[in-house]
Amino acid sequence: MPANVATMQLVGINSRIKAVAKLLDIESNDVRIVGITGLGGIGKTTIAKAIYNSSFSNHFKAKSFVENVREWSKTEEGKIRLQEALLKGISEDKNLRVSTIYEGITRINRILRLKKVLIILDDVDNVDQIETLLGQCEGFAFGSRIILTTRYKSLLVNRNGLSTYDYGVKELDEDEAIEIFRKHAFPRNEVPEDYLELEKQAISYAKGLPLALKVMGRDLCEKTIHEWDDALDCYKKNPPKDIQNILKRSYEGLPENEKNIFLDIACFFKGYDMSYNMIKDVLKACGLNPVYGIRNLIDKCLLTIDQDNYYLSMHDLLQQMGMDIVRQEAPLKPEERSRLRCYKEALDVLTEDMGSDKIRSIILWPPKSEQVKVQIKAQFCKMKNLRLLLIRNVHCCNGPLECLPNGLSLLDWREYPFSSWPSNFFPKKLIVLNMPLNQLKEPFKQNFVSVTYVDFRWCKLMMKIPDLSMTPNITLLKLEGCKNLVEIDDSVGRLDKLKVWDLGSCDKLETLPNCLTMKSLKSFNLEGCERIKKFPNILHEMKGVEYLDLQGNYTNELPPSFGNLIGLKGLTISSNSGKAHLPGSIYNLQHIESLELTGDFIFPKNVEIDRQPVCNPLGCSSKYVFPMLKRLRLFRYEICSEIEFILNCCCPLTLEELEIHRSKVLTLPKSMSRCERLHKLIIRYCNKLREILGLPHSIRRVEVEGCRLLDLQSFFQPLPPNLPPCLGVTSHMIMLPRSFTMLPIWQNRLCEYSFELIGDENDIPNWFNHQRDGNLIEFSIGPEFPTIALCVAFGIQDYRDFDYCVFVSINGSERMFERKFIEIDWSFGHLCFSCRPQSSFQELFRDLQLTDRNHVQIHCETAFPHDPSSKEIAPIVKRIGVHVECNCISQDINRHRSSSVAQPLKKRNKTKKNYCCIE
Repeated sequence: MPANVATMQLVGINSRIKAVAKLLDIESNDVRIVGITGLGGIGKTTIAKAIYNSSFSNHFKAKSFVENVREWSKTEEGKIRLQEALLKGISEDKNLRVSTIYEGITRINRILRLKKVLIILDDVDNVDQIETLLGQCEGFAFGSRIILTTRYKSLLVNRNGLSTYDYGVKELDEDEAIEIFRKHAFPRNEVPEDYLELEKQAISYAKGLPLALKVMGRDLCEKTIHEWDDALDCYKKNPPKDIQNILKRSYEGLPENEKNIFLDIACFFKGYDMSYNMIKDVLKACGLNPVYGIRNLIDKCLLTIDQDNYYLSMHDLLQQMGMDIVRQEAPLKPEERSRLRCYKEALDVLTEDMGSDKIRSIILWPPKSEQVKVQIKAQFCKMKNLRLLLIRNVHCCNGPLECLPNGLSLLDWREYPFSSWPSNFFPKKLIVLNMPLNQLKEPFKQNFVSVTYVDFRWCKLMMKIPDLSMTPNITLLKLEGCKNLVEIDDSVGRLDKLKVWDLGSCDKLETLPNCLTMKSLKSFNLEGCERIKKFPNILHEMKGVEYLDLQGNYTNELPPSFGNLIGLKGLTISSNSGKAHLPGSIYNLQHIESLELTGDFIFPKNVEIDRQPVCNPLGCSSKYVFPMLKRLRLFRYEICSEIEFILNCCCPLTLEELEIHRSKVLTLPKSMSRCERLHKLIIRYCNKLREILGLPHSIRRVEVEGCRLLDLQSFFQPLPPNLPPCLGVTSHMIMLPRSFTMLPIWQNRLCEYSFELIGDENDIPNWFNHQRDGNLIEFSIGPEFPTIALCVAFGIQDYRDFDYCVFVSINGSERMFERKFIEIDWSFGHLCFSCRPQSSFQELFRDLQLTDRNHVQIHCETAFPHDPSSKEIAPIVKRIGVHVECNCISQDINRHRSSSVAQPLKKRNKTKKNYCCIE
């Protein structure tokens, strides 16, 4: 959609016009309304005018741009003038006059039925304004388009069946912001170098808002560098009025509920790591209606929320506007304001004991990381209406705290320095209690009746969680790292609303509640709690807990009710000593996707699931134990029969990853080949492992380390048949060292198959039918692309890691064959294998036409990843081997064969065959 010259000069306008045009979709014959929405000064009107003046409007029989709808709609006379402006655009009579609003609507509707029109209503803020100009939005001619510029997304609700779309205008990106700022600040397009840093500050301040960039640019134009510096500092304290007045329009029309919510978010919650749900609960406890109010603020583009409805935010300039509104409540007396966010002002109010009952929220947070010493004792006694209190990095250097307001809804005091609560603290409305690292000996009080979110992480003095039956609303309980916590009262196990319970790293914890009846529990962390003596009984089925990490002696005898955790998807369990017998109910965990076992766990045998036996006396399964299992990890398993049972009976076709570490596995059974999704196999330090009898087609990564009895032939023989012939090798083709470490076979973005092992240049198998010393090899291929396998031998070096690249060229056209990062022990030589099947190779050179005879060159390069320009010598490629599945023209190979080809190859190539020719 071409635009006129003036439009094209607008910064960033073309991409925005295209985005709106896509929603307008002029090829469609329906009638649709498109809203251009966003906060004030974002450029809504500019975009709308650009569309109106572009060639897009030529597709309509008539068009009309009606400006300042909100302003003119304040009086009946103004509404009539808007109707006349609309009629002048769509009517033949340019001097048409209207006497009453009803007359205007009637005339407008009559014309709209007859003509395909483009109508733009600029700055609309309520439904009445739309109905004054368009009636009930019925009877439009086919193909008509209506554009509304507005700060209110709710105006885009479906009207009489019309299609409605919203284009939310985004802030300018950095390049666009620089361009628009310089147009106004430096009209001659010359930016002195010493202004660049200040320019960066100005652009950062504007946060992509076009209005702010224009206003500041004009204000700073022709000013000295010192004036710039002073002006930017002034903006932070007193935003330019031209910007504030535009942004304030939306705020001034808000009811009291939304005004208070907006100011609380601007002066307290913005920049605070707190979810929407927590903010909503806190504001509700403050006497506000946040669900309705926040939705309205989002609708009016004063707030934004992420896609997951988790985090609220607002533009920085809106936040500054909110803080300025609060500052104007009492410009010279911060103690008379409703909210204190400025650190210096909050500090002065507290240290000088100037508080008042007008203060609703305080943030006392030094801008620097070091602690500030403050004497706090009875200052909060004067702040009876304080609802939100956040204190960080403040050291209180006097006696016990005498007072905290009972009206608090949120108390966030990290490293609370006092050993007890004030005796008169009875917070009936307290919702959030964030006090990690506090010095309280008894952090819970019986009168915390409304507390919902509790963070007491890393509290050293807390030894016991008391009776919490009087705090039934707790949904989040963070106790991670409470090193001296020993006991938890049984009442905690009956908190029906508790969703997240974190006890991680409570390494002295011995006693959990006897029973858990938590219907809402979703996250239960016991990682690092090895001293627990008994796992609780699960009295009812719990579907919410999906992941559980258990370790310690208490896992030796899990309760029969453990299977009531039917929602588990991930289970990590370890035993510190002896054999651990799993309960029969373990088979109720039918949703397990990830299972990690450390130690000797004995699975129950001859147990029925859904009245079908899991296994017969011979250990064969008639039904997989965990039908959804994807990841299985076994550590320090000493009982061979149990490993065999697990591999045969617990691994369904869904298995994707298998790891076995330091266990007495003897054989990886042939049954593993049925796991057609298995792509990752890791076996480390299994000294008894002798055979790998089966691998599925899907395998892409294999790591075998420290398995000294494993026979190489047993490894290579089960390689899946879908691998190219060059990798699906047979035993007589293997000439590899007996002691080896197998590193990844994986599917990556370049080679489809790749793996590494220990060996030197003499260990390149002789089935690689072309071999040469050095890092380059050349040969010819025929008219079809072949499958190519490559083996590169590196010499012994002092380096441990490097980048490795392989390039292949055909008739001078070069592509990357393979690239990867190699990290190995250089006390041995090293071999890298890689392969591209024919289909992959053909795709690599899809734009190349082969002739009857084509020259191929492969060369390898190495470099250090952290310093490619290093003058140190990178690891040396000693020798290259290539195996080519030949399809070239028949010729006498002996004429072209290299003298460096292995001797067995010479015997094989004496006759004329369809082999490739080495150059």
